[in-house]
Order: sequence, then structure tokens, then C-alpha cells
Amino acid sequence: MALPVGRPEKVTVRFRESELRQLAEVSHQRGMTRTGWIVALVRSRLGSPVQHSPHEHEALRAIVRELNRIGGNINQIARAANTSVLQGRAVEPDLSVIQEAKLVIERELTQLRSALNGNADYWDRRR
Repeated sequence: MALPVGRPEKVTVRFRESELRQLAEVSHQRGMTRTGWIVALVRSRLGSPVQHSPHEHEALRAIVRELNRIGGNINQIARAANTSVLQGRAVEPDLSVIQEAKLVIERELTQLRSALNGNADYWDRRR
């Protein structure tokens, strides 16, 4: 799907009272406004299946922050190892730190997969 271009245009959609109640309920469950939910639904049908709620955006940002922190730690380890090699010292990595980083990365990737899969499943449902 091509990225949307142009300025947003207003579209009016009419619903019955019972449908508005349902719409309010499902949009609230996703932490979205009615309009935001309708826009996400239409976009998901136009070929962009991943539509994030505000809660999902925050969860994804937290995962990215954690992975960036781990990346910074790994860079520090690599710099320290390179400095040791240049100074002729043997490099003795702390395997427990590496194992801990590996576990955190696996946990964050599991959360990321869960968030993305759950989101895609939600918008892919045919109701």
C-alpha cells in the first residue's frame, strides 16, 4: 500500500443509536476516540493492518527505549573489549551480564511480537 498523501478530508457517516453505543464501547476498549477507531478501521481495510491505540504506542515506545538501552550497554562492552585488545590485555567478558542482556532482549522481543500480532489480529477480524 502506498503512503497516504494530501490533506485529510472530512467524511460524514451516519449510525443508528444502538450502533453508536457499540462504537463507543469498542473504541473505549481500545483507548481510542470514536473517530480514531473508525479511521483505523478504514485504514486497516485499505491495506494498512497495523493501527495502534495510544496504549499500544506507549508500550511500543517503552520496548524501543529498553532495546536502545541494551544497545548502548552492548556498545560500551564492545568499546571496553576493543580498548583491552589494543592495550594488549586479554578480554574476559562477564558472561552473566551477557546472559542477562540476552534474556532482556528475548523478553522485549516477545512483548513486541505480542503487541504487533495482537494489533494485526484485531484489525484483521471480519465482523
